[in-house]
Amino acid sequence: MVLTERELNEIFAHAEEAYPEEACGIVIGKPGDPSTYVVRRCGNLANQYHLDDPIRNPRDAKTAYIMDPKDLLRIQGEADANGFEFVLLYHSHPDHEAYFSETDRELALFGDEPVWPQLRYLVVSVKNSKVSYYKVFSWDGLERQFREEPSAVGELIG
Repeated sequence: MVLTERELNEIFAHAEEAYPEEACGIVIGKPGDPSTYVVRRCGNLANQYHLDDPIRNPRDAKTAYIMDPKDLLRIQGEADANGFEFVLLYHSHPDHEAYFSETDRELALFGDEPVWPQLRYLVVSVKNSKVSYYKVFSWDGLERQFREEPSAVGELIG
């Protein structure tokens, strides 16, 4: 699995706390060395963007996320200071399935190329305020698509 139980539990707690809105964040560390992984939450500015300009931003935080650029800069600074990289980006889908949407794809690409080719994306399905399951996606350079990593899918019982 991409993450340890500790990181997954931190992400799940964030997703449940944010419900019924989307949670988002980043895991930083040394790729392939889970002992260095650190979960960092990002503020979701979708509500503010929607209020400021509902025409250009028709979705609010219940169906979208916009990571706070200040959080991204802070996390990048922390990563740089520790010799870490962005390992995984996560967000939740309140009362929806865990899938990599067209919007997720658009946010992950710059033109036709991934912004971070090595980055994995974790999507958490949260139903009735509880994490239901999650899926992990990564860039397939041959097919030029984000593909689900079947070995990194988890379903929670309870």
